Amino acid sequence: MGSVSTMNRSYNSIFIGLLIGILGPLTILFGVQVFEFPHMSFWTFIRVGFATGTLSPWLKLATLFNLAPFFIFVNSNRLQTGRGIVFATILSGLVIVYFTLM
Repeated sequence: MGSVSTMNRSYNSIFIGLLIGILGPLTILFGVQVFEFPHMSFWTFIRVGFATGTLSPWLKLATLFNLAPFFIFVNSNRLQTGRGIVFATILSGLVIVYFTLM
């Protein structure tokens, strides 16, 4: 076992934050698909949402949940991971703006 400072550094990278910031909203979108659109597969839900522009409200809701891991990592002094989550949130925001203006 490593010390607490070693473990703290091992989870302190922008790549891990980016991964968490992308996989978190995808997990929320999967939950939305399972409970709201059970007749569709997940990939059909994503493709139809992209094609029709109806994915934007669900993506807004899913991206909001990036706040929880962001504050957890910032409060535990893992600022690089927090930066990765913010970057993933900005990327999601750009997708949302694209769908809103489409």
